Amino acid sequence: MKTNYEKQAADFLEKTGCKMTITYKENRKYFPNDEETRDVYEVKIERGSRVWKFEFGNSIKDSEFVAVYGKTKYPIPASFREKSNSEIALYVKQNLQSDFGTVKADRIIRPVPPSEYSILACLTKYDPESFEDFCSEFGYDTDSKKADKVYSGVKEEWLNVCRMWSDSEIEELCEIQ
Repeated sequence: MKTNYEKQAADFLEKTGCKMTITYKENRKYFPNDEETRDVYEVKIERGSRVWKFEFGNSIKDSEFVAVYGKTKYPIPASFREKSNSEIALYVKQNLQSDFGTVKADRIIRPVPPSEYSILACLTKYDPESFEDFCSEFGYDTDSKKADKVYSGVKEEWLNVCRMWSDSEIEELCEIQ
């Protein structure tokens, strides 16, 4: 069942004639300062002849793929993503914890892919303006190479948003948050 936010996102995409495809790529460190890995997806938004592809780093929590035995979490290899829970449980019993599955509380936590809403909510919806304005607004030092790289990424995303949707549609996009 879709949440109200997910319904708003689906309605927005339908109203604007867009199709969104979210495809799992890999689990890795995504942001420069990441200490943990997360699931990375390729997102493709299509509208007529316009196509925009980009990577999306999911939350670390939603990227979790583990077998829980008591208070211990055992990471499950990404190669098991498409396997059934019984196949995963067998792997855990044979390779990680022989008693897995003997207690009702033992469970497998699977990754949760991002929703259309999650993707749309994270998009840049306002022109970042000049580099100086961007740094001032978000607390970056104007001498920072990191700030320049982040600004370039935000600016590129903003230009893609503008290519995909009209000004009035971008205003509607802001409303689904």
